Amino acid sequence: MKYSTQFTKLMLLGGAVALSGCGLYEVTPCPAGPAPVAPVASVMPPPPPPPAPIAPVERTVLESKPITITGINFQTNSAKLMSRDIRTLDEVADFSKKHPEAVLHVNGYCSKTGSYAYNYKLSKARAASVAAYLAKHGVSPSKMSVTGHSYEDPIASNATPAGRFANQRVEINSSIMVKTTVK
Repeated sequence: MKYSTQFTKLMLLGGAVALSGCGLYEVTPCPAGPAPVAPVASVMPPPPPPPAPIAPVERTVLESKPITITGINFQTNSAKLMSRDIRTLDEVADFSKKHPEAVLHVNGYCSKTGSYAYNYKLSKARAASVAAYLAKHGVSPSKMSVTGHSYEDPIASNATPAGRFANQRVEINSSIMVKTTVK
């Protein structure tokens, strides 16, 4: 018997299908790949422990510390230092030696008797008198500024002799850098 080429091909195809396990008339799906795998329960790792508290860090910083020297007074119409003020000025000179970076601002003042111009010259002479004493006792003139303020910025009433005496003064202002520990 002679079979046609087309029939032979069909038979070969049928044999191949039969060998693969699929039936011609049965509707059974062919295995398409590996069997599905059951999902695995996902486990979250535990959260990390909280960070350890940070201890405050202490550090040393430089801080400006203002200093004002008061109580240096003068007689009326005078720029001559009073002997009672010498000890205070010696302490200022010692301070300046301990803190060579400090600049001293020497400010002279007067009571409100007389003209502004006269009191301006007198207040500047008072400040210069203090600066000269300090220079004589080791304070560099380049570390001092001298200013007269006439009768501006009174600290007491000019209506009484005690108030006028309080206003006839020199104040020394400065600031130094000090080490401070901060958290």
